[in-house]
Amino acid sequence: MIHYLGIVGTVTALTCYVRQPSQLASLLVAGGLVFSACTWMVAFFKRRATFCPLCKGTPLVNSGAHTHAKAIRFFPLNHGTSAMISIITTQKFRCMYCGSDYDLLKPPSHLLTGGKAA
Repeated sequence: MIHYLGIVGTVTALTCYVRQPSQLASLLVAGGLVFSACTWMVAFFKRRATFCPLCKGTPLVNSGAHTHAKAIRFFPLNHGTSAMISIITTQKFRCMYCGSDYDLLKPPSHLLTGGKAA
């Protein structure tokens, strides 16, 4: 999420630079580009370390494998970026390889008491 906020900040600084060029605006654009590049590296390795519990695929990185028919994709983004945006906005995503829905706010079933008194 920090990476996407960095991109929004960089685009905002670039817009300010285009509307009213100044040394401060150019420094903000350059800083935003460096920040976005650094956070992209961290985000890339974090996304590759995430696996689907069912199929053990990497649903946040496009590997070029065939996607499931129920996989969600927001045009013009790819499936991995669409899953990231879905996680950021709704805390849910669908694996692009097996089509399983996941709700990150739902507690795991092994932690539920099943209605029994504890």
